[in-house]
Amino acid sequence: MGDMALGIASSGLDAQQTAMDTIAQNLANANTPGYVNQTANLTTLTGGDALGVGGGVQVSAITQASDGLLAANVQQAQGALAQSTALQQVLSGAQAAFAEPGTNGLSAQLSAFWQSWDGIAQNPSSLAPRTQVIGAAQNIVTTLGQASAQLTQLQSNAQSQLGSVVSATNTLLSQVASLNNQIIAAKGAGTDPNSLVDQRNALVDTLSSDIGAVATNMPDGTVMVRVGGIALVQGSFADTLQLTGAPGSLAITSSTSGVTVPTTGGQASGLLAAINQYLPAYESQLDAVANKLATTVNTQLAAGYTATGAAGLPLFTGSGAAGLAVNPAVVADPTQIAASSTSTLPDATNNGANAQAMAELYNTTTGPDQAYQSFIQGLGAQLQDTNNQVQAQTSVANAAQQNLQAVAGVNPDQEMVQMLSTQQAYQASAKLISTVSTMMQALLSSV
Repeated sequence: MGDMALGIASSGLDAQQTAMDTIAQNLANANTPGYVNQTANLTTLTGGDALGVGGGVQVSAITQASDGLLAANVQQAQGALAQSTALQQVLSGAQAAFAEPGTNGLSAQLSAFWQSWDGIAQNPSSLAPRTQVIGAAQNIVTTLGQASAQLTQLQSNAQSQLGSVVSATNTLLSQVASLNNQIIAAKGAGTDPNSLVDQRNALVDTLSSDIGAVATNMPDGTVMVRVGGIALVQGSFADTLQLTGAPGSLAITSSTSGVTVPTTGGQASGLLAAINQYLPAYESQLDAVANKLATTVNTQLAAGYTATGAAGLPLFTGSGAAGLAVNPAVVADPTQIAASSTSTLPDATNNGANAQAMAELYNTTTGPDQAYQSFIQGLGAQLQDTNNQVQAQTSVANAAQQNLQAVAGVNPDQEMVQMLSTQQAYQASAKLISTVSTMMQALLSSV
């Protein structure tokens, strides 16, 4: 009977020690990303005694707290936040390419350009105001070229960043598939796979932020990772991704099937939107501003005459923000600016009516100024909308994480209470061993 009591007490010591070790591990990993709270589940051991006395207690399993729905909510929220954040960074860079509002911005330079024509209108025979017009035009051309170059660089940077995300994603997908395989092997060997599950959880969280992945728990302990409904990890198989196409139609495709992976979240989705939609639109609108400027100015100049009564030269050559230039022939000879509205001599020499008409083109509804203002206002509105999305999605992601943490996370206060209870149970088992030992010694000494 004494041996049975000692066996029961000893099983209690072992079980409670395992429970305390589990609680200690929870406390040590309270702030570890991907860690899921663990619980040592105790079950009674049946005894073979005729009186029906049990055989003690054992740890049947160490289980992890989990909620698949809450975990999926976190993954989706993280993906949406990462998507908006990536787009926000690109749009902020685009806005920074235009010093608006400010004295160095294109809007102020356009205003100075139109005003400079007043100088020619007031003193058509003077070279100084003509040189001022050429200088203002060169400032605009330089600013347009710099803005275009910055947008092009943003496009290149975004594409490079997307390539890095895709490369990192391929590595993560392979690691998740490997962990799936290891978890199955651990379960088959009867060992605890929980640390492997924690590692996999952290990888899945990163995939959610990178490419909008969502993981589904499978009955065999593995997870299936999907992006846009396409399975990229199944069991020990991992697909690889690649970039195909060019800016404007760039896509992420499966290396295995060749199908386009429809990213709806994560950095990749935000970067793709910037590369295919936003930046090309900004470049197109900036080109339109440059072309409107050239067309407006050159058309008005074509209606005028030089001081000699001859047709003048166009002020701008080329097209697009990157290709626009001030006519070198006009730079070399400012008298080629057609400021006069008449070809009759000597009236043409002191006639500045065409220059005055040019000055009055400022801010016309179909001119470059209005096109540029509409472009800048649209860019600002899109950035503000994205900022609002980031703010709202941050709140959603935090709430989703808190909901999951309440179920699967470690609550240090609760763990400390559980530790105290487990320690008391351990001490009770130890007390039973001490009591049984004392009784057996007393019985032996009385014989």
